[in-house]
Amino acid sequence: MLLEQLVQKASQPPRYDWDAYYGWLFSQQAGRAVSLPSFWLCKKCLVVNSACYPSRYGKCRSCGLIHLPEDMYKAKQEANP
Repeated sequence: MLLEQLVQKASQPPRYDWDAYYGWLFSQQAGRAVSLPSFWLCKKCLVVNSACYPSRYGKCRSCGLIHLPEDMYKAKQEANP
């Protein structure tokens, strides 16, 4: 019975619109309209990082390697063919 309830709860849409909330939160912190964060994988240390667009570059939070937005866009296209 418990498993059936968990499956039913997982199939329902979330109660809160987290995308809208985080879009508002990042816009308030930046003082300008920003899009939602995009996640990218560092090719040097394989750590998942996030970047809010529009940004000029992304910096890995682990190794400090700088990635250009073109690299992030290519990685995103490779992940979602």
